[in-house]
Amino acid sequence: MKIILDNIKFSTTNQGGISNYWYELSKYLLETNTNVFFYENSKAISNFHRSQLKIPQDRIILDNKSYFSSIHERVASVNIKSSEEFIFHSSYYRTLANNKFGKEITTVHDFTHNFHSTLLKKHTHNYIKYNSIKKAEGIICISENTYNDLLKFCPPQKHQKVVIIHNGVSNNFHVLDEASSISLLPLGLEKNGYILYVGSRQNYKNFIFVINIIKETIGLKLVIIGEELNKKEKSLFGEHISRVSVLTNINNFDLNVLYNNALTFIYPSSYEGFGIPIIEAMKAGCPVIALNNSSIPEVSGNAAFLLDSLDVSKVKKHLIDLEVFSIRKALIEKGIEQSKKFSWEKCTKETKEFYEEVF
Repeated sequence: MKIILDNIKFSTTNQGGISNYWYELSKYLLETNTNVFFYENSKAISNFHRSQLKIPQDRIILDNKSYFSSIHERVASVNIKSSEEFIFHSSYYRTLANNKFGKEITTVHDFTHNFHSTLLKKHTHNYIKYNSIKKAEGIICISENTYNDLLKFCPPQKHQKVVIIHNGVSNNFHVLDEASSISLLPLGLEKNGYILYVGSRQNYKNFIFVINIIKETIGLKLVIIGEELNKKEKSLFGEHISRVSVLTNINNFDLNVLYNNALTFIYPSSYEGFGIPIIEAMKAGCPVIALNNSSIPEVSGNAAFLLDSLDVSKVKKHLIDLEVFSIRKALIEKGIEQSKKFSWEKCTKETKEFYEEVF
């Protein structure tokens, strides 16, 4: 079985969740000596995850096209010359030009744009995504929630095969020895002395809610993993900005240390296709407080404090609970068990098996 992976996501972003997903899948197929090839242009190698992949030159199909823009690049179909049947899987909703030998697979990560984007952005994104879904012979959804949204917004046809394959979590996240873990903390941070926030801060992520939590708690610091704060965010923190630290582009080793020592990981997002940081935190022994919606209860199970609304008083109560040793210990143990349900080895193995089924 010949497989061609389209590395478009490596060309359009520097890193991120989907980029990580594509890296893990690519690495697994290379390590299992699969007959796999990669369609990409010269921009791909600048991606953080792509730079970690050791792809032999004879496995690269070079994309020499010139594109007017990143949108044009994503819309343009891929022209593969082959006289034998093959699986074509794009990292982000790109499709094949007419080719009777290619069997297309698409991974549907979420329907965030349907709920939280402007009309123009939603239509542009969905034009690309829905076209990919409709052309695919095999559709992978990363959660039950994403599958249910697929049925609602772009229902598959009877001839299409659809499967739910959950995302995984890196083995870089694990519980550390307490003494050595504390010694690795950045200067100014103490064990259980801060709340951890990881990821983007778009409107649906409800970062303003996190700001309000910090403003209504005493002593606790906030550690943000992501981009630097903008002027509006800084002004919203006001005098409490002195308790905020922002760390950008940190590696998994350092992030694992921060998960291990945080009082809690806060995840108040209104919509997620999966929510990898939840499992990262649990695997590292960090209690999770998250909003009870979309895929979050599916991923977290009964191993997190789930909020039915953005209520600061409820979070403050959970923060007090987490200072009680028995409550904290029980939630951490549940989280570690829950995280065992998800691994990149399981995800990538099931994906390869799905290729074989479609082929």
